[in-house]
Amino acid sequence: MDLQVRSEVHGEWEVVVVSGELDAETVPTLSDHLERVAASRLVVDLAEVRFMDSTGLALLVDWHRRLDGSFRLAAPRPAVHKLFRLTDLTGVMSIHDSVGQATSAQEA
Repeated sequence: MDLQVRSEVHGEWEVVVVSGELDAETVPTLSDHLERVAASRLVVDLAEVRFMDSTGLALLVDWHRRLDGSFRLAAPRPAVHKLFRLTDLTGVMSIHDSVGQATSAQEA
């Protein structure tokens, strides 16, 4: 299983682009990257995440708690988005169809 992570700056937002599978084996890679970035406004781009398990979900929930309205998710594939729906997190977390929508949305 493989995971690639890189960062881009979109205006005032740090965008962390994730691709591959986000599971117990690869979560430390994303966790370490998020800690190094230490941005106050963060978007995690999930467009290229093919699979995510509960450990990936737990990591994202933890960052949501840390940054609240300044933490957003972008472009999850249907299978990944389903995980958020099944756990009733779609109404709690800020999930957007694209990075552009995530970085331009007004805070709630």
